[in-house]
Amino acid sequence: MSDLTAGETTPSEGGMDFSAAPMPALRRGMEVVGWGLVALLVFTGLSAIFGRTGFMIGALSEPIANPEEVFNAFDIRYYTNAMATILHLGPGFFVMVLGPLQFMRGVRKKYIKAHRISGRIFVLCGIIGAFSGIAIGVFDPFMGVGDQGFNESMATAFFSLFILLSLVMALVRIKQRNFGQHREWMIRAFALMLAIATERLMLTALMATTGIEIAVLFGTTFWMAGVSNMAAAELWISFTRTPGNGARHWKDLDAKAARA
Repeated sequence: MSDLTAGETTPSEGGMDFSAAPMPALRRGMEVVGWGLVALLVFTGLSAIFGRTGFMIGALSEPIANPEEVFNAFDIRYYTNAMATILHLGPGFFVMVLGPLQFMRGVRKKYIKAHRISGRIFVLCGIIGAFSGIAIGVFDPFMGVGDQGFNESMATAFFSLFILLSLVMALVRIKQRNFGQHREWMIRAFALMLAIATERLMLTALMATTGIEIAVLFGTTFWMAGVSNMAAAELWISFTRTPGNGARHWKDLDAKAARA
């Protein structure tokens, strides 16, 4: 991976050197908290995937004459959109497993070829997951296409399209060897993919504390989760964006400043 060109010492925003105090300590603290949140969201996401996979195996194991009488309003849309659901669950599993590995610096540096291969798989799964999510959440939302269902449809469409945009931009930037912007667009994509797990946590907490039913909260928590994850991603990006083309990692610059 290429380094910055000689003499390229662009300061960070506001005129402060990238590694000026107290930035290194702040970045390290944010990293610890961030990885803890990622672990929680990945666990939540995988739990939801395994739970829904178990439901689909049971539901598709034998023909059901009147599914409307068997499934509730939330579950039936997964049954009636079985192919889209399968194309959402399968890629979703790989996104949850491969996503964290893409951002582990040690893994990326030691196994660069594996990083590139898993990155391609991650992008492909993200694209399939986004389109299958649109097929379910936009065209057959919980509570129908009107009222609260419209809220879910708009949230699903907006965030799915932003995921697709982020993945395309990540591919464009790495082709241009702009490592920094490639990293930033991948962070945005993964943050929004994790939003489904954030939404599950928010939905559970709000239903338990407010007594508001799921039909009202479902679409709203989609917006809340997506916006929250996007904000967190942009905050992390702003604190770890390095000068130039981003070839040098923020930890390397902080370590160099500490030795100076």
